[in-house]
Amino acid sequence: MFKSVKNLGFLEVFFRFTCMLFWPLYWYKWSVITIANYNEILFNIYLVVSGLFLIVCTMVYIIKKSTTGIYYLYRMVLILTYLESLYSFMVVPRNIEALYVKIILCVLLLLVSNKLIKKDKNDTGVVGILSSILILVLTYFY
Repeated sequence: MFKSVKNLGFLEVFFRFTCMLFWPLYWYKWSVITIANYNEILFNIYLVVSGLFLIVCTMVYIIKKSTTGIYYLYRMVLILTYLESLYSFMVVPRNIEALYVKIILCVLLLLVSNKLIKKDKNDTGVVGILSSILILVLTYFY
């Protein structure tokens, strides 16, 4: 297992860690009775981790151009969608503008993920499609 993680590279492992960190935080807010202060602390932790990822990913893309432009866009849109989803769910749950931004980002994530699958033949885009659909469904039922 660790051998396959070594082959992925630092940036890909950081991306997967950032994506996997989102779902437990979302579940925590959904199913555990929380205090608003805890929600802000958890959101701030995710904001720092994802902010670091966005900065590192942008620097690596500009300097090395090691990934395609659509995969870089996919990473950015996915992390921004996760950030906005946590923000509108944990910090400001009754803000209608945040809801609109979340829906727009989910639709954008659907489009970018579809383009990643069609253009680059990269099946990682399926994660983006399923994530955006799941976020939209959870938003509807909240």
